[in-house]
Amino acid sequence: MNIALAMEAVIEHAELQSRISLSADDLAPRRARAFTRTKLTEWGLEALADRALLIVSELVTNARRHGRTKPEGLLEEITLTISYQNAVVGIELEDNSRQLPAPRKGSIGALDGRGLCLVAAEADAWTSCLKPDGTGKRVLAFLRWPSTPPAV
Repeated sequence: MNIALAMEAVIEHAELQSRISLSADDLAPRRARAFTRTKLTEWGLEALADRALLIVSELVTNARRHGRTKPEGLLEEITLTISYQNAVVGIELEDNSRQLPAPRKGSIGALDGRGLCLVAAEADAWTSCLKPDGTGKRVLAFLRWPSTPPAV
């Protein structure tokens, strides 16, 4: 089975799932982290919190910076979905841009450009794809439970 399809099943057929729509503004990363921490705590998945929070922060920041399709000042939303199935946490971020993310190589002194490298380092797998309706893209990252899955 294609790994991207297997990962997407975590989102599409989740045992647990929660979604939030956020204004694509400077507060979006903070709100996304708070939402993610709350859900992982509710679900007994705190062991994955540090990794998940870093991934969520980077993906939301990228969507805020690079996923906008409307001029600054006009309301634009991004959607964050956190899911759990079969000892895997899925993180999905949707924005309105049809430009798929690509890791960049920043110079040693650069202050940005490392977000997707961090996502790749922390996630057990990640991928991106265009939304079938043509309205933007989805970026998905997945974290496997480190040992015996929690009782859900």
